[in-house]
Amino acid sequence: MDVTLICFSQTGNTHQVATAMAAAFREAGHLARIIPLKEASPEDATRGDLLGVGSPCFSSQAPTLIKEYLRALPTLDDQLAFVFATSSGAPGRVLYDLTRLLRGKGAHVLGGFLARGQVHHPAPHMTGRFPGRPNGEDLSRAGRFAAAVAEHVSAGRSGPLPEGRPDALEPGWGFYDLVGSTSSDRSLRRLMPEPKLDRGKCDGCRWCVYECPMHNITLHSYPILGERCIRCYRCLTGCPQRAFDADWRLADPFLVLLYNATFMRWFGDLEAGERVY
Repeated sequence: MDVTLICFSQTGNTHQVATAMAAAFREAGHLARIIPLKEASPEDATRGDLLGVGSPCFSSQAPTLIKEYLRALPTLDDQLAFVFATSSGAPGRVLYDLTRLLRGKGAHVLGGFLARGQVHHPAPHMTGRFPGRPNGEDLSRAGRFAAAVAEHVSAGRSGPLPEGRPDALEPGWGFYDLVGSTSSDRSLRRLMPEPKLDRGKCDGCRWCVYECPMHNITLHSYPILGERCIRCYRCLTGCPQRAFDADWRLADPFLVLLYNATFMRWFGDLEAGERVY
């Protein structure tokens, strides 16, 4: 079996999961390749026998750029597929967003996998949550899921994968599903602070221009943010010169209210005793 894993990963969390899955497919005797989303063409999704699509969770949903990639795919003609994601304790619709768009192109989605990922959002009370995740056990689970997918397909079974998460195949109607279905890039631009450049620190290296997933930054002596910012803050958290900052005085309390441990336990998938910090 020829397996293609197309993966969006900014900080490495989701790529670690993809790597564990690829290793499991190879151990089972299959070919497996990982294609980063920024290098993936629409045609890459049509090659091979099995397609896996992975993404982090942004605001309890799949990020705009991977949605745009999936919408641009050609018809997949009942291509076998699965989805995977990394998230904090409030995944909302992230898996089902990927499934819905793949189904819209004709793919047959077998199931989905979710692992916890360390939070790199720069809001003071968000950054650093779930330290060290995905950890060894998370990656072992990812490998076991991939092995189950391989066995399921090799056995000729086409029904839902028993090891998959139910929220990958059916839309949820919980609190964070509502958050994910009602959030938009426009609303996030209103609620979350815009990254601000300190020109005294910027050396014009173009790192942010290359790394912005939305291709929203151009360099005119200094970086200029366009109108498509999704508030992922990759420019802020990754800039080698630490030239970007943001004012979190209003947004940080709002995020704590929305994504506190109690709410994530009541309405998300945070397990009792699971470490947040």
